[in-house]
Amino acid sequence: MDLCKIIPNIFFSILTYLNQYIMKKLMVVFFLLSFTVVAYGQMEWEIRSPFPTTNNLKGDFFLSDQVGWVVGFNGTILHTVDGGAHWDLQHSNNTESMWSIFFIDENEGWAVGWSDIYHTTDAGQKWEKQVKPNWLGDMTDVYFINHDTGWIVGTYKIIFKTTDGGEHWNRIMSNINQNNGFNSVAFTDELHGCAVGGALVGNDNGYIMVTDDGGLTWTETTPEENSNYSKITFLDADTGWVCGEDGELLKTTDGGYSWTHHDIGYASYKGVHFFDHQRGVVLSRGAVIQTDDGGETWGDPIDIGNSYLSTLRAFASGADNHLVAVGFDGLIIKSIDGGQTWEKMSKGLTQNVKQIGFFNDAEGFAITNFTVATGGIMHTLNQGVSWSLDTLNAFTRIYKMQVLDANTCFFLSTDGQMMKSVDAGVSWSNSDVPDISVRYVDMQFVNSQVGYLCDDSSVLVKTMDGGISWNQVSFTQDYDFTNLFFLNENRGWIIDYDGKQILRTVDGGNEWQLSTLDDGGVIYQPLDIFFLNENEGYASTKEGVLFKSADGGISWEKSYTFDEEAYSGKVYFVSDQEGWYLSQKTVWHTVDGGATWNFASYFDVYLNDLYFLNEYQGWLAGNTGLVAWYSFLGIDETDGSNEDVLAISPNPAVDIVTISLLNKSEKLFSLEVYNMAGQKVIEKESLNKAASCNLDVSSLQSGIYLVKVCSSGGNRLGKVVIQ
Repeated sequence: MDLCKIIPNIFFSILTYLNQYIMKKLMVVFFLLSFTVVAYGQMEWEIRSPFPTTNNLKGDFFLSDQVGWVVGFNGTILHTVDGGAHWDLQHSNNTESMWSIFFIDENEGWAVGWSDIYHTTDAGQKWEKQVKPNWLGDMTDVYFINHDTGWIVGTYKIIFKTTDGGEHWNRIMSNINQNNGFNSVAFTDELHGCAVGGALVGNDNGYIMVTDDGGLTWTETTPEENSNYSKITFLDADTGWVCGEDGELLKTTDGGYSWTHHDIGYASYKGVHFFDHQRGVVLSRGAVIQTDDGGETWGDPIDIGNSYLSTLRAFASGADNHLVAVGFDGLIIKSIDGGQTWEKMSKGLTQNVKQIGFFNDAEGFAITNFTVATGGIMHTLNQGVSWSLDTLNAFTRIYKMQVLDANTCFFLSTDGQMMKSVDAGVSWSNSDVPDISVRYVDMQFVNSQVGYLCDDSSVLVKTMDGGISWNQVSFTQDYDFTNLFFLNENRGWIIDYDGKQILRTVDGGNEWQLSTLDDGGVIYQPLDIFFLNENEGYASTKEGVLFKSADGGISWEKSYTFDEEAYSGKVYFVSDQEGWYLSQKTVWHTVDGGATWNFASYFDVYLNDLYFLNEYQGWLAGNTGLVAWYSFLGIDETDGSNEDVLAISPNPAVDIVTISLLNKSEKLFSLEVYNMAGQKVIEKESLNKAASCNLDVSSLQSGIYLVKVCSSGGNRLGKVVIQ
């Protein structure tokens, strides 16, 4: 034995494993820290599209054509009882990733993934962790033969077994190399089973192992020609199928001890299922192939969707001819005819959402990547739950949008047209924009008449008549404009990306002053800009550092450093204290004017845009069709607008606040105070029926709270910041 060769190989294997494992666990630590920063932010944003999830899905299990579960990234476990028409989120955790799920009956099941085993006895209403053996690696598949006996397989030759329903799991040694793992396991009874997988790094070798003693010992039966295997399934004690990479499709008729190749000319398979001994289906990343003679012959591949469906990862069957396939970006599709035709069960947008805006709490528009099939402008009437192509602009390539108010909206198209609506999109008027630019990169209107367009070649144009005519603002230097922000027709700011500077005007663009985001001699790259008023503003940077100005952008000070570089870097303040920021896939929230920022929500896609209708309700947009909605408690329970109705002072407050109805003819009946988790922390009933009252808030922790007032004029909402 040559120890000089063996020891380095062992050492390299250990380093490879530790590197992968440590990096993963560092990600977990980051998210744990994020979640412990502030608990109240976790429930603030609700995904509207796509439904039921944006997370990548890895596995599914169906007991019938109606009842099933799917699992995936970020600890996702979803459950349906009506064939996928509706889904309930049963479990979610950003520190986890679920790979497989298995139910022995309608109540008891197990789910496994990165490092945890979950168990339920009530159909998933409650999932509890089970203790796993102290062995590093991902668990990729779980299989139970009855309520007591089950197996889990995974990377780094994981094989766990239980004989008491998971109360205790024992690790079983297998005689394969440490750098190999298992992807799938199946048993025909308590003794006979098979596990398949392959090499983790370095080569594409596959492995097939069989056992006849319940998994205590294993025998390798891998064919000489092999590749990484994805899935194993058995029809009975003898007949089984295995599929995998490089077109691997194998059949056994002796319980897995010998295998025959079936070459059907396709590249890679993720799943295989047989309804009976004759009718079967194999799943690739974007197609299925059927057989009706036990695998002797196979039909032509059936394309099950457009190019975005090419990321399928698994499928399951709960009844004859019933199949449900899952994949990346929350994709769920169903067939009820054995795979011949497919229906998309996941709903909502699928393309990247670049911009979003709403006229009211229900109706809005979104700009997506333009295709002939979907168009660029999508329209919703139910807060973003469902979307349809805007038929008035169906074949116009819209790439910029601004919803200004409850009636006014502007679109900018690639053919040099600006479309304007003053009746919430019912009708549109078109006008030409100056052809001095091939493509304007940003647009902003401060009212229905005054607006600006800029491009990346020093072009800035201004309209004073709603876009009918335009005047160019002249510059003596070359600038790379990317973002602009105007408070009114005179005061505004523009980002010069290449120059790493911000231009400022107070006279509508006649004169400009330059500033940089400089800290200790380091000049940061500005991405987005937002001003609350003529003095107070914020600028985000590519480096993930937020700057603040107190003098209208003449000078800037570093305000906060986030722990990752920005993607869109979108920053938006709904008041002088409360604001929102998008980094890459994370939403951050401040209630103290940007001095500190708390984790609010995480989405497994890049985030592009923010839009707030008011300080209580907003939307965000991201890649792969993401639309999320924010509502601070029960805004739908209020009667009319809260503006100029309710006053809270002082605000911020420390001990005593005065709550006043501005309409002195109204009377206070009761009030409630809620924290950001939706928990009621103060309740006052049978008030003196005056128009104001004093409230002791000294017992409240620092943070932002909602005050809900019941009065003779209806329900009113207000916010108060406790210092």
